[in-house]
Amino acid sequence: MHLNLVGNDLNLHMGALAYEREHGGLEDRDAFTRLMEYGQFGDEGLFTAIFLGDVPGLAMSPAMDGGPAEPITALTSMAARTKHVGLIATASTTFYDPYTLARLLASLDQASDGRAGFNAVTTAGDHFARNYSLEGHPDRETRYGRADEFLDVVTALWANRELRADPDGATRFYASPVDHDGERFQVAGALNVAPSRQGRPLIAQAGGSGTGIRVAAKHADMVFTNATTRDGAAAYRADLDKALLEAGRQQDTVPAIPGLIPFIGRTAEEAEEKMRALDDYVPWDLLAPFALTQFDIPLEFDDVNDPFPVEILPPPAEVEKTINSTFGNYVGLYNWVRDNPGVTVRDVAAHAIGRGGATHRKFVGSYDELVDDFALWFEDGHVDGFNLMFPVGSLSIREFIDEVVPRLIDRGIYRSTPDDRPLRDRFREIANR
Repeated sequence: MHLNLVGNDLNLHMGALAYEREHGGLEDRDAFTRLMEYGQFGDEGLFTAIFLGDVPGLAMSPAMDGGPAEPITALTSMAARTKHVGLIATASTTFYDPYTLARLLASLDQASDGRAGFNAVTTAGDHFARNYSLEGHPDRETRYGRADEFLDVVTALWANRELRADPDGATRFYASPVDHDGERFQVAGALNVAPSRQGRPLIAQAGGSGTGIRVAAKHADMVFTNATTRDGAAAYRADLDKALLEAGRQQDTVPAIPGLIPFIGRTAEEAEEKMRALDDYVPWDLLAPFALTQFDIPLEFDDVNDPFPVEILPPPAEVEKTINSTFGNYVGLYNWVRDNPGVTVRDVAAHAIGRGGATHRKFVGSYDELVDDFALWFEDGHVDGFNLMFPVGSLSIREFIDEVVPRLIDRGIYRSTPDDRPLRDRFREIANR
């Protein structure tokens, strides 16, 4: 089973920093130092890879004490401080130039000796678009059309190069043009960065909409999903496998790995107490309007403890092409609200953003219960592991490594030694289990 560590402050519980100031000494570690700690945890906890998310602007960007480092730069620094963990950088196909990004990621792949990955996202929001000389954000179909061609260019640039032993015994770098002349990009090539031992970086994608799944099926080596139930994971697996066949690839060859935020303790009661203690640091009256606005939900309420009006949520199919937020996150929120009747406005705000990890599944339970949960999901055969977003950063990760990882190893569903293979090879093996 794969466990990936989702890094930086983007996914923390909204009360985490105030909580950690009282319990963990945040004043001794700046934002970049904390980020580098994730790399150390990645190796120590035998995680397959670290994901670093990105926010290409100040809006919604955690910048409490210095701001988040840009992912490719941060992971290149992390590569020198780690030996085993994969390093997956999020980058927007809406804002980057494909030749520039191909060079940057290929350089990270060299620096990490074949441990690099590219989490391809399309981003959403006019406030970000205006940072990149755009009047507004393109619609979903336009963004994914650009993403598809963008990935065509990037993969072609990576494919058209090699290190080759010449007859004189010397190894030299060779690359050839791609001469791409498409609807959105005209790129001659060749790429001037040599390949690492894995050939090219791994490509991850978070395809939640129909269009996103088709792009993932064509290009991805792994997908980051938002499955909040085992039935939902099975349905997504079926949709992805259908899209893989339509793209000319074999089904079950692209691992699907959902996000998860674990609130854990020695008992379920202790885990619940920890989550509630974090909740006490959140100004829910202020957070709730923002949490709902990001999903275009117009809601006025008198009290955050008012019942949430479920009827105001349109079915995902009705907003798939128009919603400005990440579609997979909306689907996650919609399904969670439907599965939890009687929730309040505060509950929805907590699930949507307050308790971290966007709308991905929140688990609250004991160490042993989490291991049982992992085993059930993994043995279903519809997911290949989890992308873990920890509510209190280093404090939560330390607890997970000390208490849960040994139990997973004893259960026989997690590796007991580091994996030194190129990152893409690690995911190929699990896809064919």
